[in-house]
Amino acid sequence: MRFLEFGACFSVSIASVFFVSKKVLMESQSPRCVTVAVATVNNWSLDFDGNLKRILETCRQAYDQGAKIRVGPELEIPGYGCADHFFEVDTELHSWEILAEIVEVSKNLKDFMIVTGMPVKYKNALYTCMVSVLNGKILLIRPKLHLRNDDIFRESRYFAAWNDGNKVVDYKLPPFFGFKQERVLFGNAIITTSDNVKIGFETNENQWQDKTQDRNLTLANCDIVINSSVSHHVMGESRKRVNAITTNASSDLKVVYLYANHRGCDGERLYYDGMSTIAQDGVRYRQISQFDIEDTAVVICSLDLKPKSKAQREVPEIAIKNKILVEDSKEHTSEPLSDILIQDVEELCHGPPAWLWHYLRRSGKNGFFLPLSGGKDSAAVSVMVRLMCEKIVKAVKDHPESNDPAYYFEGQKVNCSARDLCSQILFTCYMGTENSSDLTKNMSRGLAEDIGATHSVAVMDGVVGSYMNLCNNVHNYVPSFTREDPREGLACQNIQARSRMVAAYLFAQNVLLSAGRKGTLLVLGTTNLDESLIGYLTKYDCSSADINPIGSLNKVDLKRFLHHVIVNYPFPYLKQVYDTRSSAELCPLVDGKIAQDDEIELGLTYEELSVFGRLRRPDSKGPFAMFLALVPMWHPKQTHEQIAEKVVTFFERYIDNRHKTTVLTPSYRATVYANDNHRSDHRPFLYPDFNYQYSKIRKLAKQLASKDIKQ
Repeated sequence: MRFLEFGACFSVSIASVFFVSKKVLMESQSPRCVTVAVATVNNWSLDFDGNLKRILETCRQAYDQGAKIRVGPELEIPGYGCADHFFEVDTELHSWEILAEIVEVSKNLKDFMIVTGMPVKYKNALYTCMVSVLNGKILLIRPKLHLRNDDIFRESRYFAAWNDGNKVVDYKLPPFFGFKQERVLFGNAIITTSDNVKIGFETNENQWQDKTQDRNLTLANCDIVINSSVSHHVMGESRKRVNAITTNASSDLKVVYLYANHRGCDGERLYYDGMSTIAQDGVRYRQISQFDIEDTAVVICSLDLKPKSKAQREVPEIAIKNKILVEDSKEHTSEPLSDILIQDVEELCHGPPAWLWHYLRRSGKNGFFLPLSGGKDSAAVSVMVRLMCEKIVKAVKDHPESNDPAYYFEGQKVNCSARDLCSQILFTCYMGTENSSDLTKNMSRGLAEDIGATHSVAVMDGVVGSYMNLCNNVHNYVPSFTREDPREGLACQNIQARSRMVAAYLFAQNVLLSAGRKGTLLVLGTTNLDESLIGYLTKYDCSSADINPIGSLNKVDLKRFLHHVIVNYPFPYLKQVYDTRSSAELCPLVDGKIAQDDEIELGLTYEELSVFGRLRRPDSKGPFAMFLALVPMWHPKQTHEQIAEKVVTFFERYIDNRHKTTVLTPSYRATVYANDNHRSDHRPFLYPDFNYQYSKIRKLAKQLASKDIKQ
């Protein structure tokens, strides 16, 4: 073999390739202990300075604790969520500049391998790559073999997949970044240390799309497998998915498995939920917490490598003259983790609050403004902000020695109770009209007091009246609830709702000014998924805001969340909100009592809407298929004709109001049934009537009903 020397402590084969024997031979040797680290970084797309700082911080933490490898998440240099910025040459250029700084720093981290991620162009195609760095040199650029294109992911829009299998090519490094080497190997290979530790690479998609003997033979010869990945929170799914990835892979391949994931909000609707993991033989030994708020986190683990059989497949290897094994045979290996059980609804107490905090910090704003109606939706949002404050205060208390940037608000380290912090951050307002009840007004005030929000009351009748006068001046006509034409009643409802949006932004821009504080507030939206799915909202009312933490949640899941909070937190007014039937309170009261009822107006219950929503997505059922699915679910409690008419009602509302989803406030993406028009639910917003579909449904319903009669 011919080697290209890079100094006394480093070398790489010039072809980077020697092929492992096909002969099966078990290695019998004394215990081989290795100390490794995985990192989670709260990186921000295109924040190159900040991303570099966070990457290097985790490298230093891992190095100082004796690790020999530090693994970071996918595309951590530019940030995973750059989206169409990946088309820009600037993104690749700045990624190379940051990599050059990482390479330079690595010179002072002796024999410490850094695995990072960035986009790399080869033959006019852009690849998402893992880049391995050691002692001031780049060892390998490993492109992704399989791209993710499901759900919210569109990786093939920006990147190419490496389709050349177990092949490496000679890659000429850009000459103007100051690298001390001219070339590096690019492709799918493994790295072998001088003490015969073999390190392989894969991604989540490699597991899902390449669950074959080919994958197993490629990686089975490895002692360590690295997965620089990206995974976002999905309620009830994330923990199971990550644990399956790490335990199954480490068990299948009989390896030490290093999985690294992002954390936080990198500029979009997603919340990356960490959980970077070290596993071996199906057992997890270290795992970063799922919903912590810190900008950086590292876990270290010492494990004995298991004896391996020689590979039965030709695998390109890069040989380096560096050792990775712990020389002290007395090094204590780590103990396995105990399983952490968490209910899916409990995740809503952590994921959305953490996302809100990351978003607030990075937006440069100074708090939140929330129209608090006394209903379940705005109550859920207000409680999430209070739980955000709980997370911050607990994190500071648990790590008093840390000065993590996430512990600071308005330039000062948080040093108060969650209630006091909530009073500084959350400003709520009950925007009542003559159609609002004392019940919701009192519940709004009481809940704000429970959580510690700074609360106010705005009487909106004067604003609404001024618009009515305007209509009278222009058209010599004032709409009224008393006339039979439904357009008038709808106009009267909508002007109340739209006035609240204007007032919300007015207050958000000025409330801190009146309090003698700097800055402005973000306006929080409170629309749930059911309302947006069938358009049970006013376009440009309080559904229009800056961000919405509950927009991907249906009413059933929101009620489950509220019930969990009622049981576990001391917010007594929340129970009253929970027990009150949902009402928009836009129609006149009757004897001072609420007369309007959401479910009666809709003709559907929220429980039924949750079923419709899941059948529509992710089950991908249109009207006819949905009817077929609902018959065995709801019959005989409901007749076939009743089921048919409910399907028609749902889709009539859906197609009439689909246009409203095009302007929905960006929402925390927590569920698989979300209807985010801009990210994962791409559909027309101008529909024909569904007469053909409805006629088929009604015809089949009659046929099924007649069979019931005959039986």
